Amino acid sequence: MKIRTLIKILLLITGGLCVLSTAMGWYDLQLYVKPTTVPLFFMLYWFNTKKVDSLFLVILLLCFLGDIFLLTKISNGFMYVLLSYMLCYLILFYYVYKNHKPIDYDNADIAYLVVFFVAWTYITYEIYAATQEAMGNIRPYGVAYLIILYFLLIGAVFYYINIRSTKSLWFLIAILNFVISDACFALNRFYISSIHFEIINSIYQLLAVFFLVQFKISSPKPLKLKDL
Repeated sequence: MKIRTLIKILLLITGGLCVLSTAMGWYDLQLYVKPTTVPLFFMLYWFNTKKVDSLFLVILLLCFLGDIFLLTKISNGFMYVLLSYMLCYLILFYYVYKNHKPIDYDNADIAYLVVFFVAWTYITYEIYAATQEAMGNIRPYGVAYLIILYFLLIGAVFYYINIRSTKSLWFLIAILNFVISDACFALNRFYISSIHFEIINSIYQLLAVFFLVQFKISSPKPLKLKDL
């Protein structure tokens, strides 16, 4: 069995156990299984790339630390989780900037972007409105986190429309998964506690990191369907 295949099988098993432990409330199982996922994602990246990107390793480390701070429930652990992912998202802006090209949009692109801006701004405001009161003293950090994520998704959309490659598509999907995961986490913690939010958060957080790895190992060649 190839090492890449083995890693993918282990990821399916650990990912499935993470979601199951969340759904069943098995905290002890989650405590041992969840921290293994990011190292497995690192191995998947390591064995599928010719040149390791040290900055991307920092991103994986921050995702790992975020899991640890959240699971161990140390003093001020939630603040460390926020700071870990805020730094992670700020670093991801580098890839948007690095792959930036002159804007060349047609009328259809502009129409799609207008619809996206309106919808995404409305969704962001609704998430803030639903959670801001319960945030209490950490509201400034929560607002900063939301603003960073808001602009990161916008950057990912611009990146995809400008480049239209498999690489930019994986990046956009990864950021979208982070948005869904974080939105469910915030709503569960600061709006209404729901096992459904916890399960969705668990699933999409894993998918977000997986798609980030796919972004790093995929080809930068343009997609065959130019207008996709």
